[in-house]
Amino acid sequence: MKSALLSLGIGLGLTLAATACSSDDAGGEAIAITSGTTECRVAQTALAAGKHRFQVQNTGNQATEVYVYAAGDKVVAEKENIGPGTKATFSVTLAAGTYEIACKPGQTGSGIRQPLTVS
Repeated sequence: MKSALLSLGIGLGLTLAATACSSDDAGGEAIAITSGTTECRVAQTALAAGKHRFQVQNTGNQATEVYVYAAGDKVVAEKENIGPGTKATFSVTLAAGTYEIACKPGQTGSGIRQPLTVS
């Protein structure tokens, strides 16, 4: 009886831990962001409020980072150290409002920005 309860407890604990570790899982297809030396292309710039997953492809020749900014350059989400020729994914929950996505080739400066509207 004790071993059955212990097994049940361990199984439940593993299930809860696995659920908590899925922070990049927003469901659906990822929204593509292409970050190059002189560009920041966002496949979708009008979104519904909720959780979204973005996939960044670095087409430049130096490491880049991508930020999602709310008004006043408040950082809502970021993904850093995306190497040349690689991809990285991140998720963020966005409330209705206006945002900017900034790609920062070379990981410096204020970035190449694209507006993002969430309704």
